Amino acid sequence: MNLLPGENNPFRINCQRPWPKAIAVTGALGSGKTECVLNMAIAFRSCGEEVTIADVDIINPYFCIRQIAETLRSEGFRILTPPESARWSDMPVISPGVAWALRSEGSRLILDAGGDAIGVRALKQFAGQIVEAGYLLILVVNPFRPQTRDSGGIGDMIRNMESISGLKVGALLANPHLMDETTGDDLLWGYRQVFQAGADLGIEVLFGTVPPHLADETDALRKKSPIELWPMVRHMMLPWEAGYMWTQAGDRS
Repeated sequence: MNLLPGENNPFRINCQRPWPKAIAVTGALGSGKTECVLNMAIAFRSCGEEVTIADVDIINPYFCIRQIAETLRSEGFRILTPPESARWSDMPVISPGVAWALRSEGSRLILDAGGDAIGVRALKQFAGQIVEAGYLLILVVNPFRPQTRDSGGIGDMIRNMESISGLKVGALLANPHLMDETTGDDLLWGYRQVFQAGADLGIEVLFGTVPPHLADETDALRKKSPIELWPMVRHMMLPWEAGYMWTQAGDRS
């Protein structure tokens, strides 16, 4: 696994936007939230920022930041993962370094929270500090997942997340996909679903993502999409894909 340096990464954010200290990213299983976290981390670094990534996923410990922690550290990111004794468990154990990172100055903190409403429970213990530091809680939405297919399902998930975490979802990120089977028409349908949900719920839609195999269609898609679009690079590979790696087996770059 080789992370693209910021200047070569097609995924971009608005460096001039007054982003808060903490960016917490969550989403239903299959939403692609961890991939979005990685792309955002690289994009923030391309703005000249130091970036700390905290793995607070208590739902799925096997397809998350801790899987590639050493590679990320070698790329210059500060990575916070659960203590070694609980690293691969699904127990709600979070690195105590999160509290330190929320208080520290000069580094952007991106929190990769577990999917679904229960996953944001990990944020509850830091809710007061997160609010004090300033935060944006982003819900990554893949409208091809049954529970987030429309405004009703997305709204239900948001209400559950907010009730459990004590934090407010401040933005949506549209990541419609059917893995490598995704077509341009699929993307446009997904963008429109998330755009409508944002309008119905009164929540900003930050942007939509374009998967790597459709990156060449980005300009054409932008002309038809109701939201801003950014191509995304895949860094997390499935076990049967070329480039897959496993931290315990050496975390090979």
